[in-house]
Amino acid sequence: MKFLPSIALSFIFLSSLTFSPSIIEDTFQEWTSTNCYDNILFKLKKVNNVGKRQLWELQFKNNYNQLVTFNYALTENETDFLTNKRKTLEAQSISKPIELYTNTRDFYVLVDQLSFSVSGVPLIPCKKQN
Repeated sequence: MKFLPSIALSFIFLSSLTFSPSIIEDTFQEWTSTNCYDNILFKLKKVNNVGKRQLWELQFKNNYNQLVTFNYALTENETDFLTNKRKTLEAQSISKPIELYTNTRDFYVLVDQLSFSVSGVPLIPCKKQN
């Protein structure tokens, strides 16, 4: 029974490590260029944990001098390039926060299919950053 106090202390120490956030919650990260377009930026804010999932807020910023439409998605798999949501932003504007859930803290924000018209045609080719 003399091991019980040391087991309890170990559990408390491990619990404090497990629940320590590595990202400051309620604060947006810095603006980051998207994977394809330097003038479309995004930032993230971790809102909280919901069970085993994590709730995030995502915002986009349009630094072009004209309206844009584009596809976007969040993926936890770096080989999954399917963008299945569409966004329209006026020139030099910032989107309202978009709530998204992830199963992990490691994920990717993908953007493609950019166009300078609401119809989505013609598409501007992706300019991969190296």
